[in-house]
Amino acid sequence: MWRSWRATLVVSALAVASPVEAQRTDARSVTDELKWRVERLGSVGYSRVGDEIVQSHALILAAYEQHGFQPLWTEAAAVQSLLRSIAEVREDGLDPEAYHLSALTSLAQEGVGPSEAAAVAELDLLRTSALVRVMHDLRFGKVEPQGPAGAQDSPWSLGSGSAVDSLTEVIWSGRIREAVASQRPQHSVYDGLMKALADLRRIRLVGGWGPVPDGPALQPDSVDVRVPALRRRLALSGDLGGPIEDRSLRLDSALVTAVRSFQHRHGLNEDGVVGKSTLDALNVSVDRRIDQVRVNLERARWVLRELPDTFVAVNVAGAKVYLVRGDSVAFEARAIVGTHFTQTPVFSAPMLYVDLNPTWTVPSGIVGEVLDLVRRDPGYLEGQGIRVVNSLGRAVDPSGIDFAHFTAESFPYVFRQAPGPANALGQIKLVFPNEHDVYLHDTPTRGLFAREERLFSHGCIRLEDPLGLAELVLGDGERWNRETLRAAIATGTTPTLALPTPVPVYVLYWTAMVGLDGELHFYSDVYDRDTGLLAGLDARTAAGTAGSLER
Repeated sequence: MWRSWRATLVVSALAVASPVEAQRTDARSVTDELKWRVERLGSVGYSRVGDEIVQSHALILAAYEQHGFQPLWTEAAAVQSLLRSIAEVREDGLDPEAYHLSALTSLAQEGVGPSEAAAVAELDLLRTSALVRVMHDLRFGKVEPQGPAGAQDSPWSLGSGSAVDSLTEVIWSGRIREAVASQRPQHSVYDGLMKALADLRRIRLVGGWGPVPDGPALQPDSVDVRVPALRRRLALSGDLGGPIEDRSLRLDSALVTAVRSFQHRHGLNEDGVVGKSTLDALNVSVDRRIDQVRVNLERARWVLRELPDTFVAVNVAGAKVYLVRGDSVAFEARAIVGTHFTQTPVFSAPMLYVDLNPTWTVPSGIVGEVLDLVRRDPGYLEGQGIRVVNSLGRAVDPSGIDFAHFTAESFPYVFRQAPGPANALGQIKLVFPNEHDVYLHDTPTRGLFAREERLFSHGCIRLEDPLGLAELVLGDGERWNRETLRAAIATGTTPTLALPTPVPVYVLYWTAMVGLDGELHFYSDVYDRDTGLLAGLDARTAAGTAGSLER
């Protein structure tokens, strides 16, 4: 393809040029060709090199301008290091072809004659583009982050003189592979996801895991012809140790333990029974699991570089909340998150205080639901301890309001629920002020935590063990622990307890993750966000404007 492109370029030039013009074309230097292409790249925003697209980047433009439009790639060792580095990003879940691997490899093998100034210039530009893009994408992610993201102030993202010096020093030193590797997040979670991706690809090479046939639920100690298929499936995923040649048809204790391990890693109730939800998870293809790991490697690139030592992480897809301190998880609990229609957003904000016996001001998005309930049951407000409050904060007698006259948009009052056993926020609220008006809180409907899929809120995050998390973030176990918090709640007062140090909260959406213990977990893509992110990840051109994939 590339040889034919160069031939077409030369033939076309000679066909349209007069003898004098042809001489001028031959006489153009590589420097002239680079200057023309770089200036055009800056004005148009992109340039084509054969079938490849070079996209404009401030660092590329500055590098050539500051070095007099001289070629940057003059050493064969640097070229080979670049090619190897690009090939290795497959281990990060990225597509090497997004960084021109085949084209660069083909051209490197064919060679470009020194008289082919245009081809030399374009090849040099293509190599620089590949290096800048691959380093950028490993550091920041290929797709523009939607939600929490690490610092975006790397010199590789700018066109400053120091960035140019760094870029050219990397190229001329030939230590490209080391420089590219340094852009990956240096974090055990990222390393674990890379390992998981490699393991899953090895499983795919041997044919993947076959499906476990459908049928009635497999109970512990039951006998079923599907058990050997189940045993092989759990052995391939690492949940079951020992030989998979065992042809026993009994769901024995070792297999039940393996089922529970699988359920634990997939956010399922750990009952050891292979029911519908467990069977569905078992039969997700290895290709789908590979895609999940790839998109979550991208999410990892967004956040893992700048994480503080202590933080709260909410995984919306898994409906779980964690408090991380250093290299360990100090707290883990189930959560309830937003429905498909009232999705919990992804963002980050510092947690500042804890409210005991909170009041609940009904958010604007829920006012319509309350109005409908009041119309159906005039005693609803009184039964729920909800007052109607005007703009001055004064209570209004609801008997004088024609609720049928108003919509959620035109309702001029506020619904406010007093503290108490029926309060939607329960007895405690952990607040990290944010534009979404989302917080962590208790709930009176605790039975929902037993569900495998916990999408029931209007966007806020209900917490199974709010007292446990509050004790840890308040940071004074003698003054504030479960017992003293319960005692303070029992007084019926509504104190606000300031955290001694703000604790960052990251509300994330990860459908595959590796715990700090190295264990791989998968969760359902409950908001159907993986598909769009995967498309951006697989785009051959830069996907930095792939849209609101995580909103």
